[in-house]
Amino acid sequence: MPPLVSQEQIDAAIAEYKLSRRAAHNSQQDLPWDTIEKMSENLWTPENPDGLVFLGVAENPLLHHEVVAHINNTSAIVSKHHLGYGIGPRGSPRLKKALVSFIGSHFRPCEPVLEKDILILPGVVAVIDALTWSICNDGEGIIVPVPFYTGFGPAVSERARGVLIPAEFQSIEGYRGPDDILAPEMNKKALENSMLKATRDGVKVRAVMLTNPHNPLGRCYPEETLKTIARFCGHNNLHLIVDEVFANSVYDNPQAADVVPFTSILGLSLNDVIDRQLIHVAYGMGKDFGATGLRLGVLHSRNQGLVAAVSSICVFGWLPYVAQDMWANMLEDQAFLTSFLVKNREILTEHCAILRAFLDQHEIPFYTNVNAGVFIWVDLGHYISGGYWENGAPDLSVRKLSAPGLQVYQDRERKLLKRCLEYGIGISPGSNFSTEQLGWFRISFTVEKQALDLGLRRLLECLKEIEADGWTQRQLC
Repeated sequence: MPPLVSQEQIDAAIAEYKLSRRAAHNSQQDLPWDTIEKMSENLWTPENPDGLVFLGVAENPLLHHEVVAHINNTSAIVSKHHLGYGIGPRGSPRLKKALVSFIGSHFRPCEPVLEKDILILPGVVAVIDALTWSICNDGEGIIVPVPFYTGFGPAVSERARGVLIPAEFQSIEGYRGPDDILAPEMNKKALENSMLKATRDGVKVRAVMLTNPHNPLGRCYPEETLKTIARFCGHNNLHLIVDEVFANSVYDNPQAADVVPFTSILGLSLNDVIDRQLIHVAYGMGKDFGATGLRLGVLHSRNQGLVAAVSSICVFGWLPYVAQDMWANMLEDQAFLTSFLVKNREILTEHCAILRAFLDQHEIPFYTNVNAGVFIWVDLGHYISGGYWENGAPDLSVRKLSAPGLQVYQDRERKLLKRCLEYGIGISPGSNFSTEQLGWFRISFTVEKQALDLGLRRLLECLKEIEADGWTQRQLC
C-alpha cells in the first residue's frame, strides 16, 4: 500500500495552492506518471535496440496488427453518429447490443444479460471508481484478497474515498503457498479475519472485490471458491465486485497442476446465496483485445438503483461513439472474433512457455500453476535476502519482519528494480500488489519475441551481478 499522506502535508498544500482538502491529499501522493513518461521516452524498438524492455505492465500488443487492420478496414467517421451528442453518455446502443451477444457466448451467464444492465465507462479502473462511489460512503471499506491488482488502490480511494481492506492468507493456520490464495476454505477464513479486523478498526465493510482470472497470480478461480466468496457476501449483505478483464486471455499450460478454465460469476447459479442485485462485473476491451489505449470499460449490474447512480456521473467519462463502434465492429464480426480469440490463446501459450523455460533453465522460482493473463509471478527473494545462508534464508514475510528488517528488505527491492532499469529491463515489484512476502515480482511476457529474449538476457545479467556483489550478509529478524 502507498505511504500515508500526513495532515501536515495536506495543510501545507492547502496553504500554498489554495486547494480543497481532498485535492490537497491527492496532490501529495507519490504518483507514477512522471516515472512512466520518462521511461516511455526510451523504450525498445527494432530501431532503438538499446532502449528499455518493459515487462512491468499488463498489456498485450502481440495482435495489434490484427486490431489495427480490422479498425482501418471497418471504421469511418460518420457525422450523424460520431460528431454529435448521440443519445448520451451511458454507452452506444450498438455496442451494448454487441456486448449482450458476446457475454452470452463467452461468459455463459445463467440468466440473460440485458442492455439496460450495461454501462460503458473509460476503462475498468473507472468502473471500480464508479462502483466505489455508488456503494461506499467516505471511509467505508472494500475487502480485497491479497495480492491484488495495483490499480485497485487509486480506483477505490482517490476520488470515491473508499478504503481497501486486505484479506491476508499467510497468518491462516495451514497456509502453504500461492495455491491457497484461490482455495475456498482459505478465502472464507481470510474474508472473515479481514471483516473482524475492519470492525475492530471502526471501518464499515460494504463490498468484496477480486480479479478473475487473478492478477497477479495468473490463474482462474475455481467455481467452489467463487461460490464461497459469494456466500460470504450474501451472509454479510455485502456487494461482490468481480473484475473479469482477462476472461478471454486464458491459455494452455501443460505444466500447471489443477488449473481450471475461466468461470464468470455470471455463469454461477447464486440466487440461493446472494441477492443478484449485489453482484457487479467489470470488463473491458483493454486486455483481451489488446487495446488499453481506447479506454473502453464495461459495467454489468442487475441493480437498477446502482445503474441509475452511475448513470448520473457518466457524463464525466463520456466515451466517443467512434471508439465504441470500433469495438462493436469486432464483436459483430463473428469470423474475425473467433479467429482473433484463437490466435490470442495460441500466442499467449507460446510466449508464456518462453518465459517459463527461461525461469526453469536458470532455476529461478516462480508460481507454476498459471493459465491466464499476460504475466508470471516470479520469486526473486534469493536476490533480496542476500544469497546463501548457512541456517536458511531469512523469512521475508512482511508480518514477521521487524520494522528495521522490513525497511532493509524493501530498500533492497527498490535497489533491485533500479539496477534492472540500469540494465534496460523493467519489471513490477510485488509490493505494488500488496504482497504479504517480499521478493515476488510480476513479469509480463507479451512483447514480441526479439524484445522478450533480449529483456530476459538483460534480467539474467542483472541478477548475476547482484548475486556476485551480494548484499550485506547480516540476517535481520
